[in-house]
Amino acid sequence: MKFLLSLLFFISPFYSFAGEKDIYDFEWLDDDKEIYVLQNRRYRKVGRFNLSVLGTLNLSDKFVNNMGGGVKGAFFFKENWGIEAGFGIGKQSYNSTFDGVAKQFAVPFFNTIKQYMNLSLVWSPFYGKFNTFNVIYYLDWYLSAGLVSVTTQDDREAFGEERVDIQNKNFTLRDASSVGATWSTGLVWYLSKNFGLRMEVTGFHYNGDFFFRSGTTAEAQSNSTMFHNYNLSLGVNFLL
Repeated sequence: MKFLLSLLFFISPFYSFAGEKDIYDFEWLDDDKEIYVLQNRRYRKVGRFNLSVLGTLNLSDKFVNNMGGGVKGAFFFKENWGIEAGFGIGKQSYNSTFDGVAKQFAVPFFNTIKQYMNLSLVWSPFYGKFNTFNVIYYLDWYLSAGLVSVTTQDDREAFGEERVDIQNKNFTLRDASSVGATWSTGLVWYLSKNFGLRMEVTGFHYNGDFFFRSGTTAEAQSNSTMFHNYNLSLGVNFLL
């Protein structure tokens, strides 16, 4: 949440609600004169393909670090609207929180995304520009929402063993599949007509099994629950 608020605060100065043909009224001018402030986009997307290569970091996994990458491709059938498909993978590694829980001979359950494929509708009505070192840079701010198919990886097998060697991670990981919803918001920073940088926050929401042990019994139990995973992505963008 703090990251999203910071992102909105950062980009808000670059955007206005002025249309491309709006007229600004300057009282110091003669009545018969008008100044047109053009808000035209420099880099148009309609009828073009957008291809991005991204590196990702999961922001919501408590017991593992999940880093990976992905590819997203979009076609804009209107200037503000497009269809985007994406594919990504993640690789988990155990973090210090996992080790701290394992030292107490407890089993920390995790459910992390190993692979995903998504199809989303993209809305990109916001754009802006800023000047630094006498160079003008152009930005697009977009929102998207759609469906996602995820392959997840978890340590449910560790809950099915009475004397699991949790400290040495001596257990088998299990894959599972689910279909859910996804959304994203981000910025494309154009460095040229066909090339730029892309920063994005993505959410994945899907149903799965949560495993735990009740009391002193070694018998594993599970509940169906909704998982919420969030990724921060950085990469390069090509407008073809």
